[in-house]
Amino acid sequence: MSGLQATIAGARYGTLTVLGNVELRVAPNQTVVLLGSNGAGKTTALRAIMGTVAAASRTLSIDGRDITALPTWRLAQAGIVMVPDGARCFPNISVRDNLLGAYTATHARRSTQEFERLYRELVSYFPILDERAEQLSGTMSGGQRQMLAVCRALMAEPRVLLLDEPSAGLAPIIAEALFEALLEIQRARQCAVILAEQNAGYVQPFGGHCIVLAEGEVALQGTMQSVLADERLRLAYLGF
Repeated sequence: MSGLQATIAGARYGTLTVLGNVELRVAPNQTVVLLGSNGAGKTTALRAIMGTVAAASRTLSIDGRDITALPTWRLAQAGIVMVPDGARCFPNISVRDNLLGAYTATHARRSTQEFERLYRELVSYFPILDERAEQLSGTMSGGQRQMLAVCRALMAEPRVLLLDEPSAGLAPIIAEALFEALLEIQRARQCAVILAEQNAGYVQPFGGHCIVLAEGEVALQGTMQSVLADERLRLAYLGF
């Protein structure tokens, strides 16, 4: 299969196992959405894919190539990049330097012209970043920092983009604008997306396959349309 395949079992923090068995398959230009309430295991699933939490077993392949043994820092070079929650950036350097650093770290052959081309492409999705290019990123709003975090991940030109609750802490109008941009980015760049989110309304336009997690287990899965119409979704979120 072209794209990413991942199987995770028994992901844990120390001796505490928080995620059971999860299998994810996502093809280029397709989306897998992980839905669930806070603590359901969504973030742990993404971290397990990236190898930053321990698991009883884990396999990872991209385009049929087994990359399970690759260390986390090399996954970006293999085409897999994660945007963690919390709008993270390097706060004491400029927006542009955040993006330049991401480009430099993930491209063996570096070109000033290529960076400028990629920079122009990416800030077109979030024009405010170009307007604030020389501003220290730590002085921007949470929404602007989240835009920067997404753009910084895209500097790696990933084939698979993992997004961990991009709406967290954002005002609804900002979150809606961010998700509109993410849809545009996926369509333009043809990357596969694995998106963890609590708010089903934001992810509905992405379609694709949806996995609902509850207490570390798969409670429900199917097409986005079928999952959102299933009464068991309320049970997974609310427990009744």
